[in-house]
Amino acid sequence: MIASNHGRLDFDCFILMGLILRTRGRVARLMADHLWFGMPVVRRLWAAAGALDGTRENAARVLAGGGLVLTYPGGLREIMGSRFGHERIDWEGRTGFAEVAVAAGVPVIPVVGVGVNNGFAFLTSGRRLGRLLYQGLLRLGPAYSEYGDPLVIGLVPLPLPYSLAVHLPLPCKVRYVVGEPLYPDTASADSAADLAARTAETMRGLIARYGSQEGRHQAQPR
Repeated sequence: MIASNHGRLDFDCFILMGLILRTRGRVARLMADHLWFGMPVVRRLWAAAGALDGTRENAARVLAGGGLVLTYPGGLREIMGSRFGHERIDWEGRTGFAEVAVAAGVPVIPVVGVGVNNGFAFLTSGRRLGRLLYQGLLRLGPAYSEYGDPLVIGLVPLPLPYSLAVHLPLPCKVRYVVGEPLYPDTASADSAADLAARTAETMRGLIARYGSQEGRHQAQPR
């Protein structure tokens, strides 16, 4: 189980999938937001790229077959709450990835993406546009109430809704730091919550070490 931080590039997941394939010769199956699999055209595109509907059942099936699962526990919350030039971990209440890992008896490999928030400058929180798009037009319900659609400036020097500008980021460098595998503590009363907390803590430590401007110049990530 690979856990990573999401960024404003949004398609940073495909960068990481490509790196894993190139360096390890293995295909990591991305657990994508259920939102995309409710749209027929988008569903086919994501499936062709190796993504799966991000259910626990799909993740467990891939792990049972000896495959790699790539998950972003922070999801859209992490993307929309970030700011230019800074990485963050925002997984409060999201332990599903750890529960699947514990049930499958596999470790979680923490991976930090450094630079994934450097493609866009966000000008607004996007709460109003988010309500209009996700609640008004798409009618996705309360589960998507935290989804925003902020105005951003990327390669196009005009403020655009993030949903339109997502594929036009500013040129930026992205590097990945891979932490040591974290194994479930079977002696813990709540091993999933413990594993999720240790994963988040490890990734915050990697961000503190490699995410600063100084760290980006001096560190040699794996």
